[in-house]
Amino acid sequence: MVHTFLYPIDINGDGVVDFTFAADVGALTLRTERANRVVYRPDPPPDLGGLVARLEEGAEIGPSLEPSLGWRSSDLGNGYVSPGEWEFAAIAIHLSTGTASEWPRSPGARGFIGIGFELEDGWHYGYFDAILAAEGGGVLLGWAYNSIPNAPIIARPVPEPSIWALLVGGGLLMVWFRQKRNARMG
Repeated sequence: MVHTFLYPIDINGDGVVDFTFAADVGALTLRTERANRVVYRPDPPPDLGGLVARLEEGAEIGPSLEPSLGWRSSDLGNGYVSPGEWEFAAIAIHLSTGTASEWPRSPGARGFIGIGFELEDGWHYGYFDAILAAEGGGVLLGWAYNSIPNAPIIARPVPEPSIWALLVGGGLLMVWFRQKRNARMG
């Protein structure tokens, strides 16, 4: 029996799942919850589908995309994914007959997955920053989105705080707490 690992993502921290990654032995996929969308590279006609696109750093993600890309729901038929619906867009499929993915084979590479999600004030655009491989393995490094509705965002590595920033910030907090404690003790 194949076990699928699901990893739900709440992009903006409002308590509502916006996207769900799924991984099993032969595939890595992404579900677009509700009317949310993912950037993909369309298959040639008459096919309707296509793989989730691997974007390079500097790619602009917004209402307009470069001509070879498009927006899609993971439910191509209805364009809307209802709660509990099992509809996923393929990022990487690895079978005994071959591999289908825009990501290179192991050890993989860093890239970005463009996303669009709907909030009360309009559409917001963002991306997942990940290291993925065609065989389906990978690491999600983070995500970012533009808080301004209907405005594009440029894909860039999600910043991490440096060790020095953490040490300085922690040191300042310790000094502040010590001063506060000393002021209370008189």
